[in-house]
Amino acid sequence: MTRLIMTVIGPHWLRTYGIALGMALLLTFTAANGTGSVPLLIRFPYWLILMVFGTLIAQVTGRMLDRFASLNLWQTIAAMIAITTPLICVMVWLVTAAFNSDHALDPARLVRLVEPVLVITVAMAALHVLVNGTPAQSHAFAPDVQTEPGAVFRERLPFKFRHAEIHALEAEDHYLRVHTSAGDTLILMRLYDAIRELDGIEGSQTHRSWWVAKAAVTDTVRTSGRISFTLKGGFNAPVSRGFAKALKTDGWI
Repeated sequence: MTRLIMTVIGPHWLRTYGIALGMALLLTFTAANGTGSVPLLIRFPYWLILMVFGTLIAQVTGRMLDRFASLNLWQTIAAMIAITTPLICVMVWLVTAAFNSDHALDPARLVRLVEPVLVITVAMAALHVLVNGTPAQSHAFAPDVQTEPGAVFRERLPFKFRHAEIHALEAEDHYLRVHTSAGDTLILMRLYDAIRELDGIEGSQTHRSWWVAKAAVTDTVRTSGRISFTLKGGFNAPVSRGFAKALKTDGWI
């Protein structure tokens, strides 16, 4: 669970939690849900806590579904709504009681939260699918560029691997396993940061933990509804359902 939570702080965290902050500000200044009588300095922290923790619940749930479930787009949204709605209801119930002593932990209040929370969870589920359905990509240089492809990233590799063909990157906790024609090596780096340094090599994120060079793909494998790429060297890289549509549009699948 700790690892799943840590992966939330990934390439899209600024956008996702920036939206949560924006929603908190909107709900604060519109005095949503009858909070107009609550002082501004209390109202903003209240909505900020609800939005941030609600987003965290949605993100962790989405990561769990991506990792452990084989679902299509609409099944993913439905599962997220079914799982996150009761969790967020309980969270709102507890936070509201903490901010306002008049709101005792009455089960009847918990039931009344279901409808308004359901509206929010639908939006959060859609946000998760939107944010996580666009793979990060690297692009080939124009023909007149003389720099070695991925030159900035290559400087981070041990000398043995610097001029090898880069096949794939695989995130392992805080490390990155770099698969090359000379073997593989581990470096301390985030996947998203590495992808930004790989321009010159046409490639795409295929999974939240994988980036693949297009030239390294030798075959596409479909097994029990799941897709993976067979790469040079004989190993497979998974393709998550969230990225499959974009990869198909780009001609990978």
